[in-house]
Amino acid sequence: MFDAVAVVAGAGFWLSAGHRAAAHTSAAPSVWPTATTASRAAKPSTQRMVTADQAFPARIDGFTTIKQSGGPNCTGSGMVGPNLTALIRRSKGCRGVVGALYKDAANNEYTIVVFGMKDPRDAVHLVTTLGPNPMDYEVGVLLPPAGSGLRPLPADSGLVQSFAGTGRLAVVGLAQWSDGRAKDYQSLVGGLQPLIGAVTKTAGGHDHA
Repeated sequence: MFDAVAVVAGAGFWLSAGHRAAAHTSAAPSVWPTATTASRAAKPSTQRMVTADQAFPARIDGFTTIKQSGGPNCTGSGMVGPNLTALIRRSKGCRGVVGALYKDAANNEYTIVVFGMKDPRDAVHLVTTLGPNPMDYEVGVLLPPAGSGLRPLPADSGLVQSFAGTGRLAVVGLAQWSDGRAKDYQSLVGGLQPLIGAVTKTAGGHDHA
């Protein structure tokens, strides 16, 4: 079992990662509104949420974006678990959520979800509260669209989860092997870490009050 929380001094960035060696329950499919819908629903400038296009570069060091999703409702999509929902509802508010499905050269699947909190202390609280419990999956994986070359993986596929954050953003990452195998979790975490780190840095650079 791997479970760690690291804080990078002076960078405003924190990260936790974990995995479990057991089958996960079936995750809900993507039901968030499209990123375009989220852009039309933008809040006033003091509460503006980073867009999916800003948060998720099309390519990052061997990873390619397959689909994006997002909207202003952080907890009403059916994609967010009860513990994360409760934390968001007890916070000072969530500005919106965006997500993306990435693949690597071997067609392994990576879901990255970014929550924009109104208060940076709430973003820290989400990551540090959920990070130490890597078996508690609080977001659903995004399903690959037809024609993407990827297949929806079965419910018993291996799954790892990581948390990261910067500023007012809390970021959740999930990764699965392309063949759904439930082993080699450390290697899968190793693949997820650079992607979630790069997305967190990019999204944070665009998320201004």
